[in-house]
Amino acid sequence: MVRRHFLAGALAGSAFAGQSPGTEVYVERAATGTPSRGKVLALITPHLDDGPIFAAGTIAKLLREGYQGYFIRTSNDEKDSFDLSLGETILANERDTAEMVRALGLEKCFDLSYRNHRMDDLAPTELRARLIFLFRLLKVDTVFSYDPWGHYEENPDHYVTAQAVEAACWMSGGRLDLPEHFAAGLQPHSVSEKYYFARGPQLVNRAVDITQTIDVKLAAIRACRTMIRHMAKDLESSLAERKLRLPMLSGDPAAANNEYIKFAFEQRFANLGKKHGVGHAEEFHYIGPDASLQRFIEQNSVPL
Repeated sequence: MVRRHFLAGALAGSAFAGQSPGTEVYVERAATGTPSRGKVLALITPHLDDGPIFAAGTIAKLLREGYQGYFIRTSNDEKDSFDLSLGETILANERDTAEMVRALGLEKCFDLSYRNHRMDDLAPTELRARLIFLFRLLKVDTVFSYDPWGHYEENPDHYVTAQAVEAACWMSGGRLDLPEHFAAGLQPHSVSEKYYFARGPQLVNRAVDITQTIDVKLAAIRACRTMIRHMAKDLESSLAERKLRLPMLSGDPAAANNEYIKFAFEQRFANLGKKHGVGHAEEFHYIGPDASLQRFIEQNSVPL
């Protein structure tokens, strides 16, 4: 399979994204003012383009509502270019990462720099420990990442990162997990909210109205210049094998990237918006804070 053609196909159709029968989908809309001031989110993905494609509109929305945001990139993206060497690819994607962070309005990127497409070589405890440290250091409340239970995921970097994120969200709140952190001044800190996305079938229970932030999302995708060129050139090559071509992909690389973004991504999120009764939307498997004891606490707690 030519690299990532399945991604454009999945984004163009409905077979890969949608809620299970009977699952209620909550539509999250823009809030007024900055009700989330003081909260922290982290986008944790192996590759630069994952977050912009699947979640940048929602992240931009939350940043407008007061969140502070960080990007944790777990791989070095050395395999993601069309015609560059490994070293050139790493540098190009590093530069694109800085531009994406700026375009989306995030504070900083933490590069963990594991080898692209080799993350299933890792000891899970190593990646998990590094994420726990960052969750405690940054006091992360909300994460965006691949769904650890997403089906038919081909890329090992995706499911390795997703599983480490889920475990780290839970374990970062434990006082007996990695207690050496506390000698450095950190404290236990559980991550209470998750927005998971997937490339394959997924239980979708939340759609987010990104109509007001679609321009920011597209700017974040455009910042992934090296990767978008890779997708567009791969598509162009596969069409050439069938004696076909798309004139819009010929000529200036920046213009070709923009055209590719329009038909591979922009229309997809307009279609999702139509599905949920808004202009543009993103879909997630959302897991919120545990409220199982909230009523009991409200009825029985007293001031200290």
